[in-house]
Amino acid sequence: MTRRNPTSPWNPANPVEVSPTEYEQQVAAWLRRTKGSFRDFRVKHQAKLTGSSGEYAFDAIAEFDVFAGARIVVLVECKRHADPVKRDDLLALESKLRDVGAHKAMIFSTAGFQRGAVDYARERGIATVTFIDGRLTYETKGVDAQSDPPPWANVPRFCGWLLTAEGTSMQVSLVSDEHMDALDAWVGTFDSSAG
Repeated sequence: MTRRNPTSPWNPANPVEVSPTEYEQQVAAWLRRTKGSFRDFRVKHQAKLTGSSGEYAFDAIAEFDVFAGARIVVLVECKRHADPVKRDDLLALESKLRDVGAHKAMIFSTAGFQRGAVDYARERGIATVTFIDGRLTYETKGVDAQSDPPPWANVPRFCGWLLTAEGTSMQVSLVSDEHMDALDAWVGTFDSSAG
C-alpha cells in the first residue's frame, strides 16, 4: 500500500506505478470532463505549439472559447519523476507558456511537488496536481491500520490532489472521475458565466 510522505504529507511516499501513456490519457480524460460552460472545449493529447524560440511538445493542451469567442489555451505537462517536482520545472513551464502565448498551465506529478514549487505555482497561477494511486484516498482507523480498500469501497485506480499553498499550510482537493469540483473551479476562473 502506498503511503503519504511524512515530511510532506501532500506527496505520496512512493510514486504511483503507471505507464506514461496511461498517465497522460487519464489526465486528458479528467480535463475533458472539465467543461464548465465554455464553448468549443477541446483537449489534445500529445500536442505541439510553436513560439518565438521554436516548437514545444506538451502532454496535453486544453482550448476553449470565452466571452465573444476569445480563445484560451491551457498547457498541461505530466511529470513521472522519482522525486518531487522542483521550482525549476515550473520556471521552464512558465517560460514555454509565455513563449507560445498560452494563458494558463497545469503540471501533474506522480512524485508530488517540493513546497517551493507549489508556492511558485500559486504566485503564477499554475495548477499543481499530484497524481496518486486511488488507494491513498482510503483510510481506516486503528494502530498502523494501512490496508487495501475492500471492493465495495469503489475506490478509483487513479486520483489526483490539487495542491493549494496558503501561508504555512497546504490544502489538498481531490480530483477523480467522480470529484471534478477542484479542477472545474480552477479552469472556471475563465468562465464568463461564473461571475
